[in-house]
Amino acid sequence: MSGVPARLSAALADRYRIERELGQGGMATVYLCEDVKHKRKVALKLLKPELAAVLGAERFVQEITTTAALQHPHILPLFDSGEADGFLYYVMPFIDGETLRAKLDRETQLGVEEAVRIASDVASALHYAHTHGVIHRDIKPENILLHDGRPMVADFGIALAVSAAAGGRMTETGLSLGTPHYMSPEQATAEKEITARSDVYSLGSVLYEMLTGDPPHTGSSAQQIIMKIITEPAALVTKLRKSVPPNVAAAVAKALEKLPADRFASAKAFADALGDPGFRDAATRVVSLAGASTERDWRTIALALGAIAALTAGALAWRSLRADSSPRDVGLPPNAPLQAAGQFRNFAVAPDGSFVVYLARVGAETQLWVRDLHGDGARPIPGTEGAGGTPRISPDGQKVAFQAGGDLKVATLAGGAVSTFAKGQDPQGGEWTADGKLFVGELDGNQLRWIDIATGAVREVQTSYCLNPQLIPGDRVICGGGAQKFAMVRRLDRPRESILLRLAAGAADGGSPYLLGSHFRLIDERYVVYMSLDGTLMGTRIVDPESLTVGRPVPLVPLVRRSAYSGVGQYDLTVDGTLIYMPGLNADLGRLVMVGRDGRAEPLPVEEEAFLRFTPSPDGKRIAAVVEGTQRQELRVYDLASGGKETQDTGFYLGAPAWSPDGRSLAYVKSDDPDHARVLLRQLDSPGAPRELAALAEGVTGQVSSFARPDLLLVGSGSTLGMLAIDPNRTPASIDTVPLQAYFATISPDRRWIAYQTPGTTGVYLQPWPALDRRYLVSPDGTEPRWSTANEILFLSQYRVSGLMAASIFRTRVGEDPRAPVGASTLITRDPLFNDTPGWSHAPTRDGGLIYLQSPSENLGHYIRVVPDWVKQMKRAVDAADR
Repeated sequence: MSGVPARLSAALADRYRIERELGQGGMATVYLCEDVKHKRKVALKLLKPELAAVLGAERFVQEITTTAALQHPHILPLFDSGEADGFLYYVMPFIDGETLRAKLDRETQLGVEEAVRIASDVASALHYAHTHGVIHRDIKPENILLHDGRPMVADFGIALAVSAAAGGRMTETGLSLGTPHYMSPEQATAEKEITARSDVYSLGSVLYEMLTGDPPHTGSSAQQIIMKIITEPAALVTKLRKSVPPNVAAAVAKALEKLPADRFASAKAFADALGDPGFRDAATRVVSLAGASTERDWRTIALALGAIAALTAGALAWRSLRADSSPRDVGLPPNAPLQAAGQFRNFAVAPDGSFVVYLARVGAETQLWVRDLHGDGARPIPGTEGAGGTPRISPDGQKVAFQAGGDLKVATLAGGAVSTFAKGQDPQGGEWTADGKLFVGELDGNQLRWIDIATGAVREVQTSYCLNPQLIPGDRVICGGGAQKFAMVRRLDRPRESILLRLAAGAADGGSPYLLGSHFRLIDERYVVYMSLDGTLMGTRIVDPESLTVGRPVPLVPLVRRSAYSGVGQYDLTVDGTLIYMPGLNADLGRLVMVGRDGRAEPLPVEEEAFLRFTPSPDGKRIAAVVEGTQRQELRVYDLASGGKETQDTGFYLGAPAWSPDGRSLAYVKSDDPDHARVLLRQLDSPGAPRELAALAEGVTGQVSSFARPDLLLVGSGSTLGMLAIDPNRTPASIDTVPLQAYFATISPDRRWIAYQTPGTTGVYLQPWPALDRRYLVSPDGTEPRWSTANEILFLSQYRVSGLMAASIFRTRVGEDPRAPVGASTLITRDPLFNDTPGWSHAPTRDGGLIYLQSPSENLGHYIRVVPDWVKQMKRAVDAADR
């Protein structure tokens, strides 16, 4: 019984003898047991302890009994359920067979007749349950058991019981139901009313996979799948498998309609259509046309989120916070939605939870607004037009500090004057201290500042890449985000040294040993909440304060809006533990677009991803990209003709890939430990492991900037540059330091010039290579230079639109005159949806164009969600996970 909790075995000893673990799912662990009384084998499902802690035993047991009466040939019955020593469980027959998931993993696709028969039998079970008032809510291959080829639907009503026991709090606890691939659009957008047509959609998705080998929508993360479910029609099954009969294809298409009203009215109607050779539906033609389009209207994502607000706001949005302790949605004025774009949290909640101050989008401008959480009131704050970034409310709730242009200002919420108290350089994180100072991080996390609001006096501490900082006890700061997606703590007397939060033994589940994510917040000196890399609000606790070891992370709130690059989450907490957040998508997800010389932008034929770094091949036919996974980063090579991809490597950190001049190799930096990074060279036509060229200094990560020549690499690590010779007879080799302090350094294709950005500020410069005896200014506010040709540089220039940072991309000619080689700059593109990345955010193409990442939506929030007593729920779930 290895791995079986001893407490569980003891608590159930008089009823069930646990033999072994059969498997684990999102909600439960399954054990094979001997039913002591009836002398039979049973399957006992044990709810995850963090789920049980939030639900409570009495309500769950009460709800689950309502499903025990279901009796149908294709429904696996419920034998028993209960609570034992704090554990919640339910018991079903043990089926000596396999799941449909196991069969699909083995066979990939099923015969058409077999697939239709299985789907029809499952539809019969669903129709029976629906007529008895029970919706499954979690139809997927894992929940369909095959016994002698006959399907049996498992976990019937369990999802409903769990949701009911949670009091409708599933999206607030994070213990959301449904597997992303098979979720209906209304489940994916967390609508409160789920009908039988949701099960029809899920069954349609399962049949789609049985016929084609894949679900209707796939992706590398739950966020990406959900985005597709909301916005993209599924391709017709006949496009992927021509032998599927027209009536079956039409029935699947109708079952997968986005709007519930456009689907079959019942599971029986779905089954009837599958068995009717003459069935056709107009939806077939619509889906066919939509699926043929390669263009994606990303603005529909914002419209979808707006529709969610309209459906979920209603009367609950206006109830008193104190009168109703259940989660509720608070609508924002239609003419002043929340502007969630950019790298900042764009709202703040008052310490007592009575109101929020948020960055509103009013027409084409921004302004701070106040939204009352105890009533209906919402109003603008005079004098805050053009505001940007995070508003910060004073401890007494009387004032708000904010940024406008290059100034830090303070406004009295009662309607007094607005005054400027300091200059600001896009401050991140930040909070008021008890002595009336504003604490912020600036210069991309390289500087911490304490600014006296009354006098303007400033204290500065130079640090290194501390994004989203929070002051914590012990004269320390916790931070993380951007390129460093792990939690780290720094002492203010040693601001360049960091201690990473490590996961306790067994908590990593085979992933990174470090706590990965962004926007970390310490609560009560023991608990840490943060954003996962896919946009879920997570929680864990510090189990060893000395080593900063944390326990098992627990997913708490899915679909919290997460900003690109910085990874900041649109959430805030009150003193009494209320959570306020904006539901939304992970803005790290984006699509690569190419802008030609004529200025026309077209998406590349690759699916949207959380792209971190990307570089086209010398012949322009492929693109190498580093993509953020849920635990590790992946280095992929995409074929731009077919859209196909191959994963070349994975790692905790992967630097920007550089192509060899012949296009046969990739050089990049890899780290599986934040303290140890290596420069690797991978031969793309060789199946072997990549070759190690050199090791970077301890604690240093970096990236290969470019090939200075076929056998020489330019390597950047922080602000230090080095040259690395590729010598087949001497590896690993050392890196020779280049006497130049620079970021984003790159050598021209003719090896005559080096372009770079100055550390700690903006400014692109040009120097002769390798002499470095002169310096020329390309742009005083430029960043991230890259060579398009031997005499042309591309670079970014940050600018503000509607109070938000965006970017323009410029082209500068480099002439032959050594006395004044820099020509005038020409604008290539200006895109408010430009998505910054932790690396070069653009790449030149061989024909003079460029590639950059475009964010998924215009990022407007029409409501916010209020969850009273959330911190108490979080603590219970986190404590239970570590039992």
